[in-house]
Amino acid sequence: MFRRSALEMRVLVLAPVGRDAALLTATLAALQIETAISNNAAALLRMLEEGAGSAIIVEEALTSDFIQRLRAWLNAQPSWSDTPFIVLTSGGRPTPKSHCRAQELRELGNFTLIERPVRPETVESSVQAALRARMRQYEIRSRQEALIQANADLEQFAHSASHDLKEPIRSISIYSDLLERSYGTSLDEGGRKFLSFIQSATKRMEALLEDLLSYAHAASISEDAVEPVHVMRPVEAALESLAGAIRESNAQISVGEMPAVRMHESHISQIFQNLIGNAIKYRKESEPLLIQVSASRADGWWTFSVADNGIGVPPAYQEAIFGIFKRLHTSSKYSGTGMGLAICQRIIERYGGRIWVESEPDHGSNFFFTIRS
Repeated sequence: MFRRSALEMRVLVLAPVGRDAALLTATLAALQIETAISNNAAALLRMLEEGAGSAIIVEEALTSDFIQRLRAWLNAQPSWSDTPFIVLTSGGRPTPKSHCRAQELRELGNFTLIERPVRPETVESSVQAALRARMRQYEIRSRQEALIQANADLEQFAHSASHDLKEPIRSISIYSDLLERSYGTSLDEGGRKFLSFIQSATKRMEALLEDLLSYAHAASISEDAVEPVHVMRPVEAALESLAGAIRESNAQISVGEMPAVRMHESHISQIFQNLIGNAIKYRKESEPLLIQVSASRADGWWTFSVADNGIGVPPAYQEAIFGIFKRLHTSSKYSGTGMGLAICQRIIERYGGRIWVESEPDHGSNFFFTIRS
């Protein structure tokens, strides 16, 4: 369990009248749980801002004004936070008024209602359950912060690696080209073969660094809402970037009607460029390449599809291909770094969607991804 400060794990008590505050404090003190008494709603809200593991409120303090202010405070809390509240209600038979109040509190947030008179054991178990739940929330927050830091470190590493490694790789590439032009005719067959290995390795390393940088950038996509973009525009940009490969493969590509979605245009283009580029790369030589791009809407989501009649993906590898550096074929047969689908998955998941493939070997592949409409 993560250690938390005393402020973050204390129990606040709002019981402005009667002996409730004293009794609750004594009960919790026996459990060595730190408590803080607030005399009014404004004081409780100030204490909540400072930090709390839970809060106990007597029903008499829940005025309409206080509930409205409490609702505003709850709505302003970060997504990980769901402060547990315990409300001590009046005893007696349920009434329409008490039923409406209970419904109002349930809609307000994480509220547990306990009818008075309250046994100490009930208070103890309720508070302990609330603090355990609050501790789990703090753990989630800590893990999220660690993940954010790890992603920031990864992006910084990618930038540094890209900058520091590109220069020596560029030098190797330049001098190998100079060696070929100046002394290529003097080299025997073995020497020319070794030189070719050097040149292909430097090109692969350059591509790998570019993809590593793209993968790191995908982790830092802002979660802020973006303006809708009509998908046809980035699809056309992707096709333009692949124009040479499309001509060389004689691919026939059809694009259906495309919607508008809230994504950055460059990210949409990158996804389609990777998916269509893979369809071209993993085509069958025995028949013309057909690629169909389409979109459909259901249950508040757009599902995009890039289908081809290529070599397909064996069932055992249909999840593994989205891993970083995952390749099913050697680079000598199919070029690439093995990061294209990992980049697509990282981008799509940052927008809350998912990506998957349906395929049979030698019967083509259909890659799907979803984006909220």
